[in-house]
Amino acid sequence: MNWGTLLGTVVGAALGIGSTLIADHTRSRRERANRMHDTLRDLYSTYLAALNDSSSVLRVIILRENDTAARYQAALDAFRDASVLTQRYRVALQAPPAVREKSDQAYRLLRQWRDLLDTHPGLSLSSSEYLEGLEQFHQARKDLQATMRASLDAADR
Repeated sequence: MNWGTLLGTVVGAALGIGSTLIADHTRSRRERANRMHDTLRDLYSTYLAALNDSSSVLRVIILRENDTAARYQAALDAFRDASVLTQRYRVALQAPPAVREKSDQAYRLLRQWRDLLDTHPGLSLSSSEYLEGLEQFHQARKDLQATMRASLDAADR
């Protein structure tokens, strides 16, 4: 028996198995990264939609409801129905720290804006308190979106 042939076969098999393992590992990492990217994208989209839905409902409540107590209760119900808090918790569990921080900031500002319905009975779409709260919330949401995009870009790498 020729030892050279046997050794060549063993080395060739080892190289073949090794390259297959490396390829499988690389493919697995890529698939994991793709799943993570998709998960984050869906999470971010859902949270932003909940924030947007709640802010839109707040404007409608101000336009339609005159009774202060009914306004505030409608705002609380809208928050619950839009699942803002639930989505915020999901972000807190799955998103990177920078996104969590911006998420909390946007949520707090939206909640403060909502609470104006309780503390300012004559609040209207043209009142300075409303406009200031709206601007702060919009800026926080823009900052959150930019941080989310950066997070998704990092997940692509």
